[in-house]
Amino acid sequence: MTHQIGDGAAIAAETRLPVVSDLRALDVAFGGQGAPIVPLGEKLLFAPHEYFLNLGGIANISIHRNNVMIAYDICPANRILNMLASQKGLPYDDKGSMAARGTVNELLLQEISTLEYYSLPYPKSLANSYGIETVFPLIKRSRVSTEDGLATYTQHIVQQIKKALEPSQKEETQSLFITGGGAFNTFLIQQLTQVLAEINFTPFVPDDKVVANKEALIMALLGVLRWREQDTVLASVTGAARNSIGGALWLGTEA
Repeated sequence: MTHQIGDGAAIAAETRLPVVSDLRALDVAFGGQGAPIVPLGEKLLFAPHEYFLNLGGIANISIHRNNVMIAYDICPANRILNMLASQKGLPYDDKGSMAARGTVNELLLQEISTLEYYSLPYPKSLANSYGIETVFPLIKRSRVSTEDGLATYTQHIVQQIKKALEPSQKEETQSLFITGGGAFNTFLIQQLTQVLAEINFTPFVPDDKVVANKEALIMALLGVLRWREQDTVLASVTGAARNSIGGALWLGTEA
């Protein structure tokens, strides 16, 4: 199942504007994951890039290759880092400065990396509850310091991203387009740059406005595509039976 916060009908009635909501529901009805939902927007707005990484609460990747798109959630990301930073009374670890002072706990790193989700094939997706209820308790039980927890989990994120990109390795260097709040985490990007060099990938972080707003921009575009009755969700990404024109359309004005 999928549930969107906010009531499209109520918003349309209050604003007297047309509203598109519940973009994932039809894809789920067709047997898909309902996520990731942004690859079509990436293709339309950010070509000719082929590899996209979003470092949000969850890290997800999109691979656009030979006119086929593959996308899936990699692992919880900022959700865990922010929960760890909150132990110090902070909303987040600014630029990864606390993580940079920590030491990776190899036993904890191995324990997190052996969770079942990481061995599943795509299409696959994660709910925020996975990080809260499954991953974070492992870190808490290890009794590592906040700094060591941040360093360890940063390394986990980096390792899982490398694992996701390894099948796409080529002799020539390829660019990875990175957005989301994690792109502002200097330490994370530094660690990622070092590890991805081993498989001939180099991170590309665009303008700050794109980093912060790419997903919101794409959601607006998907609303336009729904209005035009064009595909908004891709079966190759979600595992659904077919592509679909997802989204409920609520007309706040008189017909």
